[in-house]
Amino acid sequence: MTSDSVDLERELRKNLKLRRELGAEAAKGIAALNAKQGGGIAYRLGWVLYWACLVLAGMWSVFFLWWAISDSGVVEDIRQSPYLAFLVALPSLLLYGLGRASRYVLAGD
Repeated sequence: MTSDSVDLERELRKNLKLRRELGAEAAKGIAALNAKQGGGIAYRLGWVLYWACLVLAGMWSVFFLWWAISDSGVVEDIRQSPYLAFLVALPSLLLYGLGRASRYVLAGD
């Protein structure tokens, strides 16, 4: 009889220990999920900076296209030197990269 109660007590203690560990893991998961969903200032700022950089990159691209269409010499220069197209597209690429980096760091995506 004593042996059964000792075994039962041991199993109950093991069960309680497993429940505590499981509760701690669940709490970590819930905290990580809440942090990921955000809603904080840094999370929102990350998304605002991302979209601002995308808008600026789009505006630069539209401006360059308008300029290239209105001045035919630009298109001829690009045909002669393909590196010029890269230099013209570089600000858009940098703005996009800056936006992604800010979103990654601040929003945690």
